[in-house]
Amino acid sequence: MKKTILFLVLLAVFSTLLIAGCTTKPAPVPVPTTTVPTPVPSTVVSVATTAPTTDPALTGSWTLKGIMVGAGTSSAIPSTLITLTFNDDGTLSGFGGCNNYNANYVLTGRTTSFGKTISIGPILSSQKFCADTSDQESAYLANLQKAETYSITTNNMMIRASTLSQLSYVNGLG
Repeated sequence: MKKTILFLVLLAVFSTLLIAGCTTKPAPVPVPTTTVPTPVPSTVVSVATTAPTTDPALTGSWTLKGIMVGAGTSSAIPSTLITLTFNDDGTLSGFGGCNNYNANYVLTGRTTSFGKTISIGPILSSQKFCADTSDQESAYLANLQKAETYSITTNNMMIRASTLSQLSYVNGLG
């Protein structure tokens, strides 16, 4: 019996040492260090634009009064209403006497002796054929797309192109 007790005591001591030897304190996990990058000076490039997106005097609906190409002037066909509406988002639309049309326009912000500079186009239109007005509409849209300047006095607007063409409008419809 003494041998059994001694054996059990030795077994308990040996087991305790064995367990104690197997459970070592875990090595500390290194905390990752965070390095903050040194800020690199940056240059902010700011492009000053003087070109207005819109001109409040231009925005709105206009009715064509006449077309001048070279030395000849012609008024719009009396029974035909040709319109042009400038929107403040850089788009325009209208009725050319037979077809509806639309386009984008850009104001450059420059002024010449003929007025403020403008670029219109490309012009997209529906494709109906109207025997009475198609020639006039074609000439009108071609000249409108060549526009380089516009000027507004009171309720009248003139749009000019370098080809000596000029479109004359009155403010409002009708």
